[in-house]
Amino acid sequence: MKSLNTNGFYRFLEWLMWIMYLNLLWIISSLLGLIVFGIFPATMALISTIREWHVNEEISFHKSYAKAYKQYFIKSNLMGFLFLVVGYILFVDLQWIIQNTSTFQFLFLTVFIVLAFIYIITLLYTFPIMAHFNLKISHAIKHAIIIGVFSPLVTFIMGTILILLQYLWRFIPGLLPVIGVSLTFYIITRFSIIAFERFEVKQKKLLEKENNPIMKGEQGHV
Repeated sequence: MKSLNTNGFYRFLEWLMWIMYLNLLWIISSLLGLIVFGIFPATMALISTIREWHVNEEISFHKSYAKAYKQYFIKSNLMGFLFLVVGYILFVDLQWIIQNTSTFQFLFLTVFIVLAFIYIITLLYTFPIMAHFNLKISHAIKHAIIIGVFSPLVTFIMGTILILLQYLWRFIPGLLPVIGVSLTFYIITRFSIIAFERFEVKQKKLLEKENNPIMKGEQGHV
């Protein structure tokens, strides 16, 4: 029993070491891109490396990270700046809604909440989808909305954990520069993979029902 606990503790320390190392890689690669052009490729490389780590534990973190950083440099920047522009537009719209005291304020606020919800879902899932499926930006965004909406439980749990993390950073701010970014995107990536796998299972079941003549016959009788 003691050996199992020791082994589990060792695995946790090893996992923590790699989380810290990935966080360091993210900081260095963000600086290499002069921050403005480095944050999004660094984030994309981080997510891609975490995904590969999930699939195969025996990986070279540095090589995987460097390869993804170069591969997604342009695409991730385009996608990242697109999200920044849309986020800024939503922020301006919110300020206008708050200042607008007309009878349509509630309607505008409702529409804004729906759009903000879709934006957050898209923001959470698009980068992991890009790393997992290597899609075009437009296709990645479309799949992010679909998977996020049809995976409400996974999305809710992910969002809840991310909110709780903010309290952890406030309580122990020293952890933020050490594991803040890598741990955040580790959670996002792992839960995104769960959502992908569940969505694929749902799709397979639907296809089986459509291609199953017995199920079709039962539906026809009904």
